[in-house]
Amino acid sequence: MNGLVELLMKFWYLWILMILALMLDLFMPRIKGLLGEKSVEFHLSGLDDSKYKIIKHMILELGEKTVQIDNIVVSNFGVFVIQAENYKGKIIGAEFDENWKQRFYVRTEKLHNPICENRKNIKALQQVLKEFDGLKYIPIVTFTTNADLQVTSNTDVVYTIHLVEAIKKYTEEIISDIDKKRIYSKLMSLNIDSNDI
Repeated sequence: MNGLVELLMKFWYLWILMILALMLDLFMPRIKGLLGEKSVEFHLSGLDDSKYKIIKHMILELGEKTVQIDNIVVSNFGVFVIQAENYKGKIIGAEFDENWKQRFYVRTEKLHNPICENRKNIKALQQVLKEFDGLKYIPIVTFTTNADLQVTSNTDVVYTIHLVEAIKKYTEEIISDIDKKRIYSKLMSLNIDSNDI
């Protein structure tokens, strides 16, 4: 018994490494998600704030359920609803597929179609912004460059590094400065703190 204890004490650093590996494995999806979100936030920070108002981590309470939207950009050109993803491997899918594929060398996994997810986010926004008749919602799904995108879609599915470019291709001003401020203020007032959920 003493020999076993001595052996365990002698290799104490292996126990620490095993615990760290388990913790990293447990928190890796959250870390990857945060890195993807921070990448989007970094690129959005380059937009002209006189034309674009950015809302990060929008959480709406709709009756019994909550809807979490990664980023919203309220602009004179429309309301951009951004779904941020941070996956590796080949991402294969089409706009109306229920699921997409994430393919690694020999392994393939299913992932929920983020365009469909973003459509749900837009429906939630339409519900809370119904007084703004005919508001133009522009969905964008963005992936970090860790992914190899093979997606067929009319909806913008872009790498994060091309996000601002995708936003700036919309040049027709359809929302007045007054309405832009009203929309932004309303959304900010409805945004609940994620810690309260």
